[in-house]
Amino acid sequence: MEAEQIDTLAPVLGGDGPPTTEDGRWIGEVQLSQPYADTVKALDSDGYQQARLLVRNGRTVLGFIEVGIDDGVILGREVCREMSRLPERAAHDSVPADLPPVSVVLCTRDRTAAATRAVESLLAMDYPQFEVVVVDNAATTLDTWRYVDSLADPRVRAIHASVPGLAAARNRGLEAATHAIVAFTDDDVVVDRYWLERLVAPLSDPAVACVTGLVPAAQLRTAAQCTFEQRVRWANSLERREYRRDDPSHGKLFPFRVGDYGTGANFAVRRSVAFALGGFDEALGAGSPAKGGEDIDWFVRTIVAGHTLVFEPDAITWHQHRDDDDALSAQAHGYGLGLGAWLTKIAFDRDLAPLALARAGSAVAHLVTSFYGRAKPRSAPSVPSVTGAARAEFSGLIAGPRALLTARSQGRKPKPFRHFGHLTASERAAPPKPEPSGGGTP
Repeated sequence: MEAEQIDTLAPVLGGDGPPTTEDGRWIGEVQLSQPYADTVKALDSDGYQQARLLVRNGRTVLGFIEVGIDDGVILGREVCREMSRLPERAAHDSVPADLPPVSVVLCTRDRTAAATRAVESLLAMDYPQFEVVVVDNAATTLDTWRYVDSLADPRVRAIHASVPGLAAARNRGLEAATHAIVAFTDDDVVVDRYWLERLVAPLSDPAVACVTGLVPAAQLRTAAQCTFEQRVRWANSLERREYRRDDPSHGKLFPFRVGDYGTGANFAVRRSVAFALGGFDEALGAGSPAKGGEDIDWFVRTIVAGHTLVFEPDAITWHQHRDDDDALSAQAHGYGLGLGAWLTKIAFDRDLAPLALARAGSAVAHLVTSFYGRAKPRSAPSVPSVTGAARAEFSGLIAGPRALLTARSQGRKPKPFRHFGHLTASERAAPPKPEPSGGGTP
């Protein structure tokens, strides 16, 4: 029996109106094996002239294609033609019979509408057993708590984190988690139906302690969103990768080429390893004086400690980028500030500083190339956003050292968990490889 032709496509994230830039792209998803009608209606696509479509073979990501939209209609033959040009990648749709239970930690602060959308996508996942721990981080209202209570879903609970900052909130989520695997995401994402299944699968290898995934744009409606997508590398690579400290194949900057690893909007860890490494550095992350950097710090610490980090592109969370220039500049400044604070931390770490010093020349060249390259626009409409974001990020980088010192003066610790008291009996029975001893970390 032939599969029925698809004649409508829904957007990943819609409802905000037509695009405000010629660079705008309607975002959707298609399947390689699915037949498409001659004309396919793209829902909620008024004003869009181009579509960016994620192509999958079952659960396996093949890549992105771009096709035209004319009066809300996409041509099925154009979709099929562009899909045929993608590199082949075998489908990996087998589902392990013994998927482990997972604690999903979602941190939020006074963003109930965004958190609601994220939680709804989590509850729609195809995964047998998971809990959602919503960490209400130093909130000024009870709105998030009221929303969680209104769900009356035993899988979802809210907890409070009094110390402002994403790292502190994630540490609070680690403490509250009841399962041995903890996945983290943010309130500005919509998770894919198979996100958790694909994210957790690599952890069947006991050497793997952290898995990151793909984070493509959920919406490209404004110039600011298009600019942000140009600047990040979250969806640039579709190849599964493994990172180990003893693997020399990752280039001169390894393990400090942090853009390769992924982002804090999409990763999972072993809870036992998280406590063994001391938890997230609470001087870093959104909401702290440094405003970022806790995720890249975590990824590097995991690898340097001797664990394997896996990037799994089939594990997808769709990210809603900031939609105006002021928000984009603030976010770019925060990213630069977090990077500068983290580099300062590395410079004073007696284990990591020698590794970093040996790569100093390559690091400086990479930073210059990175900032210059990301400041160059790909298209004219985005020029103000691109140059403004680049300046904001660079100014943040310069201010990073002061931000780290401010955070440390507030008592924010680099390793708040220094013992195994938080572990279950089974986790204590098989502790992970310890992190190299270090000192002098500011």
